[in-house]
Amino acid sequence: METIAQSLGKILSDLEAVGGVEVSAIVSRQGLLMVSNDRGGGLNSEAFAALTATLYMSADSTTTRLSQQKPKSIIVETDNKHLITFAAGPDALIVVLVGNDVPVGLVLSELKKSAEKVKMFI
Repeated sequence: METIAQSLGKILSDLEAVGGVEVSAIVSRQGLLMVSNDRGGGLNSEAFAALTATLYMSADSTTTRLSQQKPKSIIVETDNKHLITFAAGPDALIVVLVGNDVPVGLVLSELKKSAEKVKMFI
């Protein structure tokens, strides 16, 4: 029988089939790491989880005050990367780091599918 961590890991593996995903993680909204994949191997996964959850919560607070709506995703664009944080139910976030050459719309579509799967476990 597959554990929850293994099931979540499979969700990340399926998400990475999009191509161009350098880092992926499922984290709690409080910033605790559930599972992660780092293709480069140089990431402090716990710090990554905490920082991305903090980013999401700041955006959540801002959008709730401005529009009384919760964000579905947060996208941070740099010169050569996109950091995308996507809500996966009330308790979890999926975070990916992709190159700018990867179509963001495709990644968002796959994140939406992955978020629905995560909701079944969290």
